[in-house]
Amino acid sequence: MWLRASCSNHDPGLIANYFLETVSHVGGYPARVRTDCGTENVTIAAIQSFVTGSSAGHLYGSSPVQSWWSFFQRCRSQWWIELFENLIKFDAFHSGHVMETECVRICFMNVIQKDLDKVRRQWNIHRIRPSTGSRCPPGIPDEMYYLPEPPYVDCMLTDVDCLPDEVLDKLKEPSPCVDSECHAYFNYLCNFHNWCLPCDADSAFELYFKLLQHIH
Repeated sequence: MWLRASCSNHDPGLIANYFLETVSHVGGYPARVRTDCGTENVTIAAIQSFVTGSSAGHLYGSSPVQSWWSFFQRCRSQWWIELFENLIKFDAFHSGHVMETECVRICFMNVIQKDLDKVRRQWNIHRIRPSTGSRCPPGIPDEMYYLPEPPYVDCMLTDVDCLPDEVLDKLKEPSPCVDSECHAYFNYLCNFHNWCLPCDADSAFELYFKLLQHIH
């Protein structure tokens, strides 16, 4: 449903923001959501319990996402892992250096996001083969999700006009950087020098080394 690159994968307010963006896109809240027991999911659990009027609207349990990550690493993320390992190998990035970390994020985050969008589209149109004993139906995920259209199926989405303020206050807008001052500084340098934001890995490297000259 979504696949996002961010400066954090454990902030409940950020994860809930992505969840609500997807709810807005599909036109309603699901009847039930299942997540693993990570603390990043507590706000989603609260939202689901509120909109469905029942604690059964959210379930904790083992997540198939972990096995999906192994697929993703084999197919794509290993390329990015090796790319950043090479930055360290050639002394162009030092783990734990705050400014360099934020610089990598602002240069590569959007490029990685484009890659994730491509992976998500490809995953949602790949064909699942029949498997003996499997509870998962075969077919193409997008076709199974969107077809047939109403009124031939029951819509299980729940529409809620507004969430309570105590929930909305916990939401967090995504940002490529953790440090807002670093973000503002890098944006200033790009605007001052008329440097464009990267559109691919090569231009992300180019911008990274330009910005690197201003933080050492």
